Amino acid sequence: MDDKELTEGDENSQQDETSVENTVEDTTKGTENIKKKVTEAYKQDEDFKDKYLRAMADMENLRRRQIQEREDSVTRTRSQIFSDLLPIIDAFQMGIAEAEKDESAKNIFIGVSMAFQQMKNTLGEYGLELIDPEGKEFDPKFHEALSYESSPDTEEGIVLKSVRIGYKMKDKLLRPASVIISKGTTEDK
Repeated sequence: MDDKELTEGDENSQQDETSVENTVEDTTKGTENIKKKVTEAYKQDEDFKDKYLRAMADMENLRRRQIQEREDSVTRTRSQIFSDLLPIIDAFQMGIAEAEKDESAKNIFIGVSMAFQQMKNTLGEYGLELIDPEGKEFDPKFHEALSYESSPDTEEGIVLKSVRIGYKMKDKLLRPASVIISKGTTEDK
């Protein structure tokens, strides 16, 4: 019986070893499966982070673009309004110049001059800049030459007189100043 018990013990022992081997194999497979899932989770986490960062960057770009578009729209609108007002400003200036000549209209001249100055100041606060180059060097970017005149006191290329004042808004030219330029003395030539 001892042999039989030994044989049964060997069989039990073999079954235990097989069972242990199967358990180890199952544990290894389970560990590999868990590692695989963890790796996939990290990968998915990185994808989500990447998508989140891209979405945030897109939102920031959109916000900046909208701000720039609003600023451009305001600038275009102001530019159009200023351009429409330029003939009115010219009319005011001519009226003021004529009223200044008439002594009986002195009080009217003072009142209209003050109102005109307020209007110029307000438009200046919104970005309208005068171009009155009298006494300065001629600049074809901002000045329109109407004629040349000889002048013994002024060098060639200097603006003698502004016939019509020019205007700009920031770097945008709304209307060039119409000027008469010195051609120097006739003796120089």
